[in-house]
Amino acid sequence: MECETVIENDFFLTAFRDEFMESARLFIFEIYCRIHQCIDIKMLAERLNMNQEAAEKWIANLIRNVRLNAKIDSQSGTVVMGSQSQSVHEQIIDKAKQLSVRTFMLANTVVGSGRV
Repeated sequence: MECETVIENDFFLTAFRDEFMESARLFIFEIYCRIHQCIDIKMLAERLNMNQEAAEKWIANLIRNVRLNAKIDSQSGTVVMGSQSQSVHEQIIDKAKQLSVRTFMLANTVVGSGRV
């Protein structure tokens, strides 16, 4: 990968190569999980710069440690993501945050128009 070559040639970043690669793999996997319901392990292994067996083990550990709602189908070579709906508590928190932002914008608009 291009990033790996750059990090290996950089004096300051070379010590953080493994951490960077792990974070990059985690980021790529997270994005694929958000977008796709069913992910081919072979294709994901190529994206993660790993062989298929290592990728399957890495994903299995990630599912176990992070408690993702996902299952690995070894026969078809896919990762099947479960539904990830927000709890009522999370929905209320999100709505409250959105309401706060809208209230702040409305207050700024009202105060801004009074200055003219």
